[in-house]
Amino acid sequence: MLKRFYQSKRFTYVIGFLYSLLFFYGYREILNGGYLYMGFTIEDHRVENNMLVLVTFLFAILPLIFRNGYKQISSFITIFLYLLLYVPIQFTIFFVMKGSQLEIMELQLLFCLGMSLLHIADRFGNEYKFYLPSNINIFKIVLFLTWLGTLYIGFKYRGNLRFVSYEDVYIQRSATEALGSDIITAYFGAWLANVFIPISAAYGLFSNKRLYFLSALLASIIFYMATADKAILSFPFIIYGLFKLLKNRSLNNAFSIITIGLSLVMIYTLNTEFSIFSALFWMRTLGNGGLLTVLYHDFFQHHPVTYYSHINFINALTHYYPYGDQSLGKLIGSEFFSDETNANANFWATDGFAAFGTAGILIASLLLFINFLVINKITKGYKPVFLLCIFVPYISSVLNQSLFSSFLTGGEVWLLFILIFKSSQNNMYINEDSNNNRG
Repeated sequence: MLKRFYQSKRFTYVIGFLYSLLFFYGYREILNGGYLYMGFTIEDHRVENNMLVLVTFLFAILPLIFRNGYKQISSFITIFLYLLLYVPIQFTIFFVMKGSQLEIMELQLLFCLGMSLLHIADRFGNEYKFYLPSNINIFKIVLFLTWLGTLYIGFKYRGNLRFVSYEDVYIQRSATEALGSDIITAYFGAWLANVFIPISAAYGLFSNKRLYFLSALLASIIFYMATADKAILSFPFIIYGLFKLLKNRSLNNAFSIITIGLSLVMIYTLNTEFSIFSALFWMRTLGNGGLLTVLYHDFFQHHPVTYYSHINFINALTHYYPYGDQSLGKLIGSEFFSDETNANANFWATDGFAAFGTAGILIASLLLFINFLVINKITKGYKPVFLLCIFVPYISSVLNQSLFSSFLTGGEVWLLFILIFKSSQNNMYINEDSNNNRG
């Protein structure tokens, strides 16, 4: 009976509510208590407005009605969108946003509709596959590009490669920033980090070919020594952990497992003394997305929207972008923080508020929904755990950048191009003769 409850929709609602409650409490105790200077404010008497508190929790949980286990890779991506972006946005609107109760509820409703739309993307296109049959071993090409990228980064940053400690990463980044500013290094480096390293690492594990994984590991180390990017260094280890943990398991309960895991970390950090880990977890992982979204909303309520001219190729056609040479991140950073701050933000902030104001919430959600349909169509037939391993950088990108940046510099275009070739490397695909096609 307990197992049946654990696998039921009711359990999803329960842990969604508990996660929301923990964020609500953590915002007041940690974000507002320790990072008020960053903008984690609380409007006067807001927590005493029982009606608005109730509505906020309701909107936080409502999109879970549309979750139904694991169907396609978008099912997994939406877990992180919901936990790390959507719930923080709903409660940050409640705590921070100025305005009437009706204005706040209207904004929360639009986000609720957008998140619900993303949850149902996995229900479309299940009956058809889209791939290009080929005799090409695309993974050998990826391995070659991993080697080529590693050699290029090593040569480009020669004489400046340092394996620095956590405390010195910003010193190393500042020292090597100019070396990676040219367009070739910027794009090739991004694709090495977000595409070639994850695919090489995952393919090496699933095919039991150590050369691929070791090549990815070496590439991530060289990349870290060049740019001090901690996330890139962690990718092979995250992928290895996911592979070991999930390779023989169904992903149907992934939402429950991840939510419970994050909730336990929240409880632990709420009951321990301040540490670098708790600061990074609450401010950078949980709080930053919600706060930046509200700041983008506040700014573009009173300034011209971009109508997507913040995207380079659109601005090249329209010449409309109203903020000169300042990127959106620099624009918001200089407005709310300092001239040196680059406040890059998620797709709801950039492709939503910045592009079209409040209406942009639904427009950005629709764009990502369509994108999910394409991703699901191309990735259908691959093993779910293999997909989630190689999509780790993409998930991080969507949480922190415009959809268009995620598509190009985030590497989505190359991920899909590589996956569209269905080669003879059958260990990457579901056994179609098996009844268990959910990983």
